Amino acid sequence: MEWKHFERKLPGIELLSSDEESECYFEFVPDFVAETGYLPIECRECYKALIYWSYSEANESNFRRMLESLPVSIHGKYNDRVVVFYFKVKAKMLTFLEILKENMYQFSVEGRTQWRVSGRYWQDAYPQFFKSAKELKPVQSDTEITMKDWLKQKELLS
Repeated sequence: MEWKHFERKLPGIELLSSDEESECYFEFVPDFVAETGYLPIECRECYKALIYWSYSEANESNFRRMLESLPVSIHGKYNDRVVVFYFKVKAKMLTFLEILKENMYQFSVEGRTQWRVSGRYWQDAYPQFFKSAKELKPVQSDTEITMKDWLKQKELLS
């Protein structure tokens, strides 16, 4: 099953979870890491709340009904194995997971929740930057630069 995207927008309610692709420049990360020796701040400040599930039409229907009841604005995606919500703030993600667990039970969404630092791909490519799936190693640099600023310096972003 291909990824299916979803969103729930509530007027006047802060967007808690947005798609991973926003503000990410995947193709430039290897060059950035080679030059700076650390993962970009944007990659380190990204978390995933996950629902591991066995996809079925009934479970998807329950999930869609649950989404409509959530008191937050969110974007995410799912396939036949996992539902993914991306967050920029760990504390908001952890709070959301508590709300999510309650709503999954209420709407009979079968699955288990989990979370991790985003960027499983980066963990596989650069294991030296990760203590675990939930924790990164400290940056070994006195000065840091964001991916956006680095791209501007390279004149790859205006």
